[in-house]
Amino acid sequence: MKTPRLPPGAVLGALFVAVSALAGLSARQPPGHRVVPYLVVHGALVLLCLGAWLRGRSLPEEVRGRYLGALVVSGVVARWVLVPVPSFTTTDVERYLWDGAVALGGWDPYALPPDSVPLLGLRERFPFPRDHREVATCYPPLAVGLFALASATGRHLAFFAWKALVALAGSLSVRFAWDALRGTPRAADVVLLALSPLLVLEAGVGGHLDAFSSLAVVVALWGVHRGRWNVAALAAGAAGAVKLIPGLVVVPLALRAPRKVWFTALAVVPWALTMGAAQLLGMTPPGSLPQVAQHWSFAAPLWSALYQRYPEDDERTRLGLAVAGLVGILLVSLRRSPSKGVRDAFGVGLVVSPVLYPWYGMPLASAAAFAPSAWSLGALAVLPLSYEVLDGYQARGVWEPHRWPMHTITAVFLAGVALDLARALVGLATRARAGDNGAHARGAGDGVRAGSGAGAGEDPAGPHGG
Repeated sequence: MKTPRLPPGAVLGALFVAVSALAGLSARQPPGHRVVPYLVVHGALVLLCLGAWLRGRSLPEEVRGRYLGALVVSGVVARWVLVPVPSFTTTDVERYLWDGAVALGGWDPYALPPDSVPLLGLRERFPFPRDHREVATCYPPLAVGLFALASATGRHLAFFAWKALVALAGSLSVRFAWDALRGTPRAADVVLLALSPLLVLEAGVGGHLDAFSSLAVVVALWGVHRGRWNVAALAAGAAGAVKLIPGLVVVPLALRAPRKVWFTALAVVPWALTMGAAQLLGMTPPGSLPQVAQHWSFAAPLWSALYQRYPEDDERTRLGLAVAGLVGILLVSLRRSPSKGVRDAFGVGLVVSPVLYPWYGMPLASAAAFAPSAWSLGALAVLPLSYEVLDGYQARGVWEPHRWPMHTITAVFLAGVALDLARALVGLATRARAGDNGAHARGAGDGVRAGSGAGAGEDPAGPHGG
């Protein structure tokens, strides 16, 4: 009796799920001993993801579909396996649920910080955020609405409800990416999203809101691939309505849309509707967002270098980076490929940002699956190194980031840019040689036809068949 064979990719997918689940063991370690195991898991997942991707690209067409299908399923399973894992890499989920509870109670989360007197009663019956208690929320109204959905389940279930919503967003991202790429020459690239360590762990462990903006980015790119530009516009607008920076996806897509003005107008709709609804409910966004933009900083190589040199001109530095970023985004958005334009726009945004938390790379990870590059894959692989600060903070309450993660991120990013440029130059040279050879062959064919009068039986299109 023959032993039934597992579908191609099933073993690799099961291994990815098993290694992803090990991230939960890091949460069980005592404070001060969690980061290294977590980074080991992340590094192992990076190798599995890249190996599965390269394997998928080399498989023959008749088995590639089943192989990729197994990995897509594994990516979805990995996201749900991590739902019960505590968010030990961040305290953001505490703040999400608190803001949702404030909104549900009829208060204004944009005006009342967690430690304000009117919220004393809420503090007694709902978990109180540990960090930034003196700051009102900075999240857009659509995000606060998502928070409220989870908070409505009550103090004991809210965390798991939120993690389930995040897992659902990640699963839908995989589904839309697979639908966009399946059956195309780039079908194997779906692995870079389905098995993305950054997307899986920052959603599954961190529970970050960015999973929803990443979903919106994927739906926007799906709309472009399917020629459904109205859907793409609404999704791009939703990305910015969930979290401001991912709204950068609007720029490169609007410049490539068949009807640019209409696309831009549609992209404004999600933001306008949610802001209007918040105003009707008595809320006053944007809350603390201007103060956060003015003072927040973390692990950003370019901003850190400029601040170290010009510590008294931080306001001017941030303004200059913002202007340079907008110009850079406009320039990279002029690329013919919308997917590459979106990828590069997110890259420029991260380069000029004074804040570079690992989860800020989640929208880039979604775009990179549609347009892989050495710099994007390399940067996404090393962004979590900045978590090294957590052990000292969680064990001793000391926030002292080291500089080596920034140096490593910079080195890997620049090496990736150099590799991409080298590959582009080689490609240009190859195409130029092919063009010269084609022109020479056509010239020779023209000479033969001129001398022979294009005799009977000769292919009039020449040796290249037209």
